Amino acid sequence: MRSAEDWSRLGGVVITVLAVAAVAVLLVPRLLGVAAGPEAEIITALKSTERDGLSLTLPGVEEPLRSQKHYFARITVNVEPGGERAVAWATLDFDGLLGRTAISSLGVERVPFVRREGEWVPERLAAPRLAAVVRVLESRRRALEAGDREALKALLAPGLESATGGGEAELERVLGLQRRRYRAETWLLRLERDDAVATEAWRLEGQLPSRPVDERGQRRFSLIRHEEEFLFSSSLM
Repeated sequence: MRSAEDWSRLGGVVITVLAVAAVAVLLVPRLLGVAAGPEAEIITALKSTERDGLSLTLPGVEEPLRSQKHYFARITVNVEPGGERAVAWATLDFDGLLGRTAISSLGVERVPFVRREGEWVPERLAAPRLAAVVRVLESRRRALEAGDREALKALLAPGLESATGGGEAELERVLGLQRRRYRAETWLLRLERDDAVATEAWRLEGQLPSRPVDERGQRRFSLIRHEEEFLFSSSLM
């Protein structure tokens, strides 16, 4: 039979093995990432969102943009000198919701990455260009509903501020409604490197002096990248 001293030694060995295993669980993935290089780490970080889901916070919008399903493909990574920053280019196929608005998007995504505490993470969002396009569309919807002309003008690309980019008569008709409610039911998006196209299915409700209004329709918009934002490059209506 084993003595108490033998059992004590065996227990010490077991504790040591468990401690080493715990350290390995924490360190091995990081060491493997270092061995594989930043490109592999960044690609893995983007692809892992397909399993975990995306929730993108948009400035000035209460609800986040949430994915129902999405897929990153054709990922390329450019690491900046110094090895602390990088940019991932990819195509993103996205279906999700912003509140009650259904969004389907396909196109180019540019994701800046930074190295924090030894790991590569998105600098801000995992899909910043998609977020920028959805934000400007939602800002337009809110400004129309609120009748905020200044907010609408701020959404136009430089050179179009003095007008609404076309569609002035339709804009006046919409803003002339009382108890106005403007809803985007769907946004279908196509994103390129420096511009985007959006098709909106909308519903407009309100009141004229003579009758109530309840209309549905579709509109197509062109947007252009301006620094880190997208702005309307043609008619708001």
